[in-house]
Amino acid sequence: MFMMLERAARCVGVLGIFAALAACDRQTVDATAQPYEIVTQMRPESLEAYMQTPRRAYDVCARVRAMQHLPPPPPLIPLPADFAMKRSTYLSSASGYLIRHEEFNVVMEDDCKTRIASSMTEAVMRGGQVYGHRREPGGRTEVSEPAPSGWDPAKAATDEASYTEKRTVDGVGMRCLSAPLRGGITLDKCAGNTNAGLLRDGAGDPIDLHAREMVPVLNLVVLTERVSVQIGKPVSPERIALSGVK
Repeated sequence: MFMMLERAARCVGVLGIFAALAACDRQTVDATAQPYEIVTQMRPESLEAYMQTPRRAYDVCARVRAMQHLPPPPPLIPLPADFAMKRSTYLSSASGYLIRHEEFNVVMEDDCKTRIASSMTEAVMRGGQVYGHRREPGGRTEVSEPAPSGWDPAKAATDEASYTEKRTVDGVGMRCLSAPLRGGITLDKCAGNTNAGLLRDGAGDPIDLHAREMVPVLNLVVLTERVSVQIGKPVSPERIALSGVK
């Protein structure tokens, strides 16, 4: 379930996910030239809709076991009410940046037993270099060699022109996609906003604090929500590091 993000990461590699990264030693992304710590999560709008795919797989597996005169499988794992498919952390020390994505998926083992598996992708941008790290659901890790980072000013200009609708939610300023760009797959999307423009991560991409999007292949609506937002509070440079990597 929702393994497409994992497969995409594997296909393009850790560094490929973060192509077009902002050079940390240049003041090219003014909105990120300040410290911040932001955590967001993506969750299914309906847990029942999310579980339709693993439930079908579980039912098929259970029928096969019955045909083979094997004992019934353990019950399908129940999801907690606060289940999140993805948790993202964005850190900026104003000179270095960290992006961490943790993904959670329902997976099935050979005996039809279901469990929640996790994976993680990280990137650190510092001194004009990008460092990547990935942990697979099975625990295998991959660390990428440092590579030069880059930044696409044309994309930044397109972003600024796309996020035009201003909103304030619980004291946090946001800019949202204009109405003509909403609908279909992206039903709504809002990024953090500062006086300098859209709040951006180390890859130069807007940090979405609110979104409602459709996953067509699963006929599922997913929500992106902010968990915590701190802008301007100092972030220790020591925290801009890949977890578990020396």
